[in-house]
Amino acid sequence: MKTVLITGVSGLLGSNLAWCMKERFHVHGVYHTHPVKIVGVDTSPLDILSADGVRKTIESVGPDIVIHCASLANVDLCEKHPEEARRIHGEGTTNIVEALRGTKAKLIYISSDSVYEGVQGPYPEDRGVAPRNVYGRTKLEGEKAAAVHPDHLILRTNIFGWNIQDKTSLAEWILRELRAGRTVNGFQDARFSCLYTFELARLIELAISKKLTGVYNCGTSTACSKYEFACQLAEIFGLSEDLVKPALLKDSALMASRGQDLSMDVSSFENALGEPMPSTSACLTGFYRDSREGIPAKLCYGAKKARSSLFRIPYGWHDIDPTDIEAVVEVLQSGSLTQGPQVKAFEDALGDVTGAKHSVAVSSGTAALHIACLAAGVGPGDEVITSPITFVASANCAVYCGARPVFADIDPKTWNMDAETLKAALNPKTKAVIPVHFTGQSCDMREIQRIVRDAEKKFGRRIFIIEDASHALGSFYRERPVGSCNWSDMVVMSFHPVKHITTGEGGSVFTQSEELAGSLRRLRSHGITNTPGELTQPAPGPWYYEQQDLGFNYRITDLQCSLGLSQLKRLPEFIRRRKEIVDRYNKAFQGLENITIPFESPECRSNRHLYVLLFDFKAIGKSRAEVMGELKVRGIGSQVHYIPVYQQPFYQRNFESSPNDFPAAEKYYEGCLSLPLFPAMSDEDVESVIAAVTQMEKRRGGVC
Repeated sequence: MKTVLITGVSGLLGSNLAWCMKERFHVHGVYHTHPVKIVGVDTSPLDILSADGVRKTIESVGPDIVIHCASLANVDLCEKHPEEARRIHGEGTTNIVEALRGTKAKLIYISSDSVYEGVQGPYPEDRGVAPRNVYGRTKLEGEKAAAVHPDHLILRTNIFGWNIQDKTSLAEWILRELRAGRTVNGFQDARFSCLYTFELARLIELAISKKLTGVYNCGTSTACSKYEFACQLAEIFGLSEDLVKPALLKDSALMASRGQDLSMDVSSFENALGEPMPSTSACLTGFYRDSREGIPAKLCYGAKKARSSLFRIPYGWHDIDPTDIEAVVEVLQSGSLTQGPQVKAFEDALGDVTGAKHSVAVSSGTAALHIACLAAGVGPGDEVITSPITFVASANCAVYCGARPVFADIDPKTWNMDAETLKAALNPKTKAVIPVHFTGQSCDMREIQRIVRDAEKKFGRRIFIIEDASHALGSFYRERPVGSCNWSDMVVMSFHPVKHITTGEGGSVFTQSEELAGSLRRLRSHGITNTPGELTQPAPGPWYYEQQDLGFNYRITDLQCSLGLSQLKRLPEFIRRRKEIVDRYNKAFQGLENITIPFESPECRSNRHLYVLLFDFKAIGKSRAEVMGELKVRGIGSQVHYIPVYQQPFYQRNFESSPNDFPAAEKYYEGCLSLPLFPAMSDEDVESVIAAVTQMEKRRGGVC
């Protein structure tokens, strides 16, 4: 395996080349001021302006190939600091050439289309070299320095790709703006041949194999304007093209002079390689494919901090992109960090998604469950019925209010609350029913509502229905969004990091009732109101407030809500990717003898929050712990959702329940295991999980 040394590995191009080439080369990357770590790549610091440092690095690494990407790539910054640009591009390149003297290493120098005049393209390599800004002139100096090396390859290019730092390439910036619903101004009079970095990596490897030397244009086969580029990008990613507006370069306030037509004639490189260069459309399609496969999450974030300390593929993971980060930073720089406009904006956006009239955002899903019970008047002497297959908070909320939690067994197919067992559990003490939409699939709410309403008539008592939809943002039941409160009094959701969208911690209660909404808002904020219509007496002044209930500090912050608002815009994208993964899982596992795939009711459209398989561990010949251990060895996380709540020591001590009362829950718990499911999973991740599970089944049968 040949050794490749890449300079500027902390930059967009250097990091992308390292990522693409690490499987076929031993890659060593050097950075200057921004340390980075990339799995499978050795990295170390180096100042290329230190001739001695460059020499020692070359001697230590012993590269067969040096790809020189280190650059001051900000065109306007070069204009402000011309001497720094000259030193980095010219002197730095000279240091590398000198250090390579006497070696057999190949030098690949990454140059720019900015070396051309930019008046009338497409430019072949031997025409129009007349840079109009400091960046172009100093990159041309770098070319001349690189050409001194006997085995040199100089590639003039213009690129887009994935940043490992908190920066954005042109394509990333366009995506960020469009996803945020902001206008993008694209220059109609600026043409270029912009190439996707992953395509450039492939072409460099091909050029290495063909031992090419000399100077070549390396861009797309089809040039386009930056306006056309943005429109194509929007179309491929399914974003609004209406937000892309035409603009003129000549009207911009950019500092450095820029060529209007920097398109390149790439025929010489095509002939040398023996294949055509990719089109702009092909590059953008590849960019979309890699986005879907989780490259940004793996490179841009996973490169700097492990996604999980234990697992290469955890069972669940949040997806934070630069748009989310920018949204939070904007609030940090604003005058309001908590209880400001972002809270109301987030609540309104949630209402738009669910169809609920009122959304009351709080600090967690647990807090949402608690105040929903309080608003329903749950208290000592009452009973609250919920599912045993859920997180403990679904039952704890009743205990917080002094009530007794009661469990109704699950349906063995859907794993949700079984309507018939609910009917048997209802009694004169029942104050509330909390059906849990497990894994994102809605309970049969129409039937549950019918049963509860019949019980109300029978017992002469109001019984509240509170849907625990912590798993179900974006799900539908009977073509109505979960959260609409069409079959309930209130709906609760959670925004924990493993949920569909995250606010870090956070939750919300939805209702169509003005009275319940008012109570919920007071309860989340100490039971206090300063709203004139809610005060028990006329307010003596603008400072006045009243504590009407014993409430709590369950308020959510503007910081959290700004993140939630940003995440909410990506909800359809998250659901679409989860469905793709689940469909692939189902196809792979449905024929396995001792594994049962999830059932989805035709009345529901699940958001696919969790992917749970039922294993016949006895038939497989392994315990659940052994299966989880084998997955862990492969770097694959798994989880159990959930241990039946009534089995927990607290519930055994305080609310005795017999496992014999819940045969379906017991059977489910005996075999359940959740596999990884989150939008940033790549297709490769999915196939790794499938291979690990199916190979266990094959080994059991003696195939492997």
